[in-house]
Amino acid sequence: MRVAAVGDRIFVSVFGLIGADKFRVDSDEEFRSTITELVRRGEYSMIIVPERYLDLTREIRSELVAEGRIEPIFAFVPEKGLNKRVEELRELVSLAVGIRLEI
Repeated sequence: MRVAAVGDRIFVSVFGLIGADKFRVDSDEEFRSTITELVRRGEYSMIIVPERYLDLTREIRSELVAEGRIEPIFAFVPEKGLNKRVEELRELVSLAVGIRLEI
């Protein structure tokens, strides 16, 4: 199982220490193109990204689900002051049960 870390210099350096392949990006556009290429190549089972990029991965994650693919798994690392992943999970559970959840 190969793991990739995509993010800023410090983020990828930390995950590089535990053996992840590092992909440094400096802009949203560079992030999108890097993620698209990594998924296209199909070499990674997991892609680790900072939570701030959650919205930029939504489309590609939806495409993977539509294709029935289970890899790569996207692992979002929480960042102080952001709750994007929690909000996304709340929306998905609300859709599944048919009512808006408030936590």
